[in-house]
This record gives sequence, structure tokens and C-alpha cells, in this order.
Amino acid sequence: EKSRYETSLNLTTKRFLELLSQSPDGVVDLNWAAEVLKVQKRRIYDITNVLEGIQLITKKSKNNIQWLPPWVPPAGTAPSGHRLLEKELRELQAAERQLDDLIQTCTVQLRLLTEDPANQQYPLVRGWDGAARAYVTCQDLRSVVDPSEQMVMVIKAPPETQLQVSDPAEAFQVSVRSTQGPIDVFLC
Repeated sequence: EKSRYETSLNLTTKRFLELLSQSPDGVVDLNWAAEVLKVQKRRIYDITNVLEGIQLITKKSKNNIQWLPPWVPPAGTAPSGHRLLEKELRELQAAERQLDDLIQTCTVQLRLLTEDPANQQYPLVRGWDGAARAYVTCQDLRSVVDPSEQMVMVIKAPPETQLQVSDPAEAFQVSVRSTQGPIDVFLC
């Protein structure tokens, strides 16, 4: 009698994919596969239904299935689709690590910004909706900015306003958008 592992769907799927990858034209007869793998045809249907659902194979006829491009592997090799998926997974994991690093950097910078004693003079106030808002006074602006050296814009906007600033190395642009109400921009 076969062990539970030997009859598992996982192992049967791996063995089925090996048969499929060894087929010169990427076509497999399901009756033949069931005989070779010594499993019930129902198990083969379970496997092919999933592979068809994720668009790796298609039914060529009632009992024949075929790899779908670009998944067609060279004869005698592991499925190229598997290699493509592994490559895509590595790229996605690298992008995720990069995003995690950016989030971590932003978190640290925000904490340092809010905990810096020099910034404590600009208090955060909780609004009616619980959101934190910072404000500065005219005197604060006058004490920090030398008008001959810098331009200061004050933006008064409703919650959920989007502010985008381009890379200064390219062409400095500021874009402010709101669907919640008017935006006031003051040039100081």
C-alpha cells in the first residue's frame, strides 16, 4: 500500500508536470498520464483544472491538454513557466524590500522631524476630525526666512488634499489637488 505522501496531490502534480515537460509537443493524453502515474483519472482532472484556471494549459480535446505559450518548456527541461515565475517572484521580492526600506526611512525621518526640539515651536493641533495639523504664524515665517534668499508659499487646503513636488534636479514643480474644497496659496 502506498504512503500518504506518495498519493498526495502535491507529488502527483509534480510528476504530472514532469510528464508534460517531457512531451515533445507539450501535449499529454490524460488517460495515458493516469496510467503512467498510477492514479485515478479524477486526480489528473483536479490537477488540470487548476493548471487551466491559472492559464498554464488548455484542453486540446476531451482527453488531451497542452501547454499555453509562453509556458511551453523545451523537451527534457523543467517548465520554463516555472522559471519565469521564479524570476518574477525574485523581482517582486526585491521591489518589496526596496519599498520596505523607503517606508522605514520615511518613518525614521518623520520621527526625527517631529522629535527635533527646533521643531517643537510649531505645534500640532488636533482638528475636529482627529487629524493632526501643524501651523506656523507670520512671525515664525519672518524669523526663519530671509526674503532676499528664499521664496515661501503658504498653502491652506482641506483634508485629503494631495501635494506633489517634482524632483528639483529636473524642473521644480508643485501640484496641489483637492476634491474636498478650495485651496488657497499665498506667496510670501
